[in-house]
Amino acid sequence: MQRPLNIIDLAITDEVSHDAVEVARRLDKAADLVEDFAADAALNALDGLLSLAAAPARAGLQGTRQLAAEMSQQTEILHSEIERFLAVSAGQRPN
Repeated sequence: MQRPLNIIDLAITDEVSHDAVEVARRLDKAADLVEDFAADAALNALDGLLSLAAAPARAGLQGTRQLAAEMSQQTEILHSEIERFLAVSAGQRPN
């Protein structure tokens, strides 16, 4: 199961923007969260593909479509979260 991704709490706000150590810590942590999320999504996809390989042809085709839709959704979540993080870090209000 994919775990949620929320890097917004690590945004670089005015309060911390002058603290280079804190900025570096937050950026490192945000990068770790994104990397873990992406790795989990990829492993889940591979697990799904292995399961589909053992399925009958029709079920495999339907499962492949579903897996592609799930991966697209995971990519959208990742992209959206990074955009929110960048917006807050730039001093903009997130959507």
